[in-house]
Amino acid sequence: MSTWEEIQEARLADVLELQKVHKRLLAAKEQGTAPDPADVEIARSVAATGYGGVDRINAPDEY
Repeated sequence: MSTWEEIQEARLADVLELQKVHKRLLAAKEQGTAPDPADVEIARSVAATGYGGVDRINAPDEY
């Protein structure tokens, strides 16, 4: 069984990877180049989840 710290580290790694994908997609858009198809697929899969449109900054703590 994983410890709470291991779970936090794994989740943080996931979030940091998604941030890297987001930055690469934005860079491609700003440069006017086609984004990496793998990054596009990752973005699509995240958007398809129930959390795709959640802005955690503005979400109440109860969620």
